[in-house]
Amino acid sequence: MKKLLLSTAAVLAVSLSFAGAANAAGKTFAMVPKLIGHPFYAEVEKGCEDAAKKLGVECLFTGSPQADEAEQARVIRDLITKGVDGLAIAPNNAASIAPVIAAAKAKGIPVITFDSDAPKSERALFVGTNNVQGGAEGGKAFVGALPEGGKYAIITGGLAAANLNDRIAGFKSALTPAFTEVSGSPFPCDDDSNRAIQIIQDLLVKNPDLKGIFISGGWPMYAYEAFSRALASRHDDIKAGKLVIVSYDTVTSQLKLLKDGYATALIGQRPYAMGTESMDILKKLSEKAAVPVVVDTGVDLVTSANVDTFLK
Repeated sequence: MKKLLLSTAAVLAVSLSFAGAANAAGKTFAMVPKLIGHPFYAEVEKGCEDAAKKLGVECLFTGSPQADEAEQARVIRDLITKGVDGLAIAPNNAASIAPVIAAAKAKGIPVITFDSDAPKSERALFVGTNNVQGGAEGGKAFVGALPEGGKYAIITGGLAAANLNDRIAGFKSALTPAFTEVSGSPFPCDDDSNRAIQIIQDLLVKNPDLKGIFISGGWPMYAYEAFSRALASRHDDIKAGKLVIVSYDTVTSQLKLLKDGYATALIGQRPYAMGTESMDILKKLSEKAAVPVVVDTGVDLVTSANVDTFLK
């Protein structure tokens, strides 16, 4: 992503000055994901930019290269100081971001959340996946592939992320009593692909009787080669249904891994829609127009039966 070469402060200064020069009559709406340079959020950014062009506003997509709740709060406070016309935030930590959202609201800046919610904050509404429902779809796929149950583990990002915890809750709600969770699960990777892959490798070594892994985000699957190497010894087991891998998200590398037999099912979100819908809602809020309480962007269940459709 082009913004990765600049510091956060530089991104804010350059983007906002550009907005003022090129779009003086319009408005600037900022989207702050959990981190930038991430395949999932790249799709959100594309939706944000496309919608901004259509609406005649400026999309400012900025944040930290790491999933750092303190840095995220600092970026948002800078945006409040700069005077953006609206904010869409994917909180790393729902509780810690609430005071920053309150500060924005006090300045008259409308705030919504996307992807990850902060329902106890003063945000106006949430745009994104019904994560409990999506997690439940993953749980149903898990049970369908492992009707006899067995030992399973969960890999997640940050333990304080509300959206990931909702996915895990939904997933567990669909399981039968025949399933047993590995001690220490869920295992946090802090949104780091390499760390997530290492967790998988450790799980397979320490738990030879492991029957399945649920991944609440796509982190280890963003790198095709690394993921396929990590699961090479169990590739035949995955294809035969003896080891089940169900993961959130459907970026291209994940779809290819599913097609090649390295996963059982994927729960697809619609990140592009999160970007377009967020811009549309922020514009309406800035104009004091009526908006819904929640904008559900939906989920897709992807298996070997329909993966070719999604690869197209």
